[in-house]
Amino acid sequence: MNVLTVDVEDYYQTNGLNVPINSWSRFENRVENNTIKLLERFEKHNIKGTFFIVGHVAKQFPSLIKQIVQKGHEVGSHSNMHRMLTSMDANSFREDIRTSKILIEDISGQAVIQYRAPSWSLNPERYEWLGILEEEGYLIDSSIQPFHTPLSGSSNAPIMPFRPIINGRQYSIVEYPSTVWSWGPIRIPFSGGLYLRVMPNLIIKSLMKFVNQTRPGMIYIHPWEIDAAQPRIPASLLIRFAQYYRLDSTEAKLEWLLGQFDLKPLGYVVDVLSRESKIPNVAL
Repeated sequence: MNVLTVDVEDYYQTNGLNVPINSWSRFENRVENNTIKLLERFEKHNIKGTFFIVGHVAKQFPSLIKQIVQKGHEVGSHSNMHRMLTSMDANSFREDIRTSKILIEDISGQAVIQYRAPSWSLNPERYEWLGILEEEGYLIDSSIQPFHTPLSGSSNAPIMPFRPIINGRQYSIVEYPSTVWSWGPIRIPFSGGLYLRVMPNLIIKSLMKFVNQTRPGMIYIHPWEIDAAQPRIPASLLIRFAQYYRLDSTEAKLEWLLGQFDLKPLGYVVDVLSRESKIPNVAL
């Protein structure tokens, strides 16, 4: 059993490209069609997942959100305007997660109890914000990236799902970090985004088998990653590589993944692990 998640954002909303929010209206919207393609693939394999949705996208395409729920998937918040947490203070973060929660709940008719920060940007300096999420009614978070990148992450973060203890206080919210293969201090991501696109299939299968010895792994994908024809936006060489490299291979890789792994929504997996007492308390 492994987790399948989708971060529902459009290509011009990625934090690497850093397109100003007041310029978003100039770009062609492609998220609806790309998300529908993902829904069709998941339905073909009878697989359900968790869709972390940007509030702005939900407001633009309410029928898409309703379709996601009608097909039996879980929905969560991926923020309201896809702003990285590093650009917010605690009050603006609270407002953001509250606004997106209410919006997505009103459209979907489903309780929004799961959250994922844009670009996995819950860094150690903001671990206390897990308490804000809990106060606002979230039960599951998936925002910690247990390796370092130029945008976010921490190589000292836990790699297992856990309930956090922060400044001596025990929280009930469950944190489900992104998946890495680890050996001592070495941590290698492979199950989502650019890492998934560049890794050969057999290596992905081997690394996931290793991860599954201790926990369910988690696959994540963005609708724009199956859209090789998306408009190109000027950016640095590194950002262009992260955004556009091997987009033409993503659909075939996704089809392979859906046939290889027993994939479930995040909420379902957390419920199973909780009932089996496999989510430890961890001090951050």
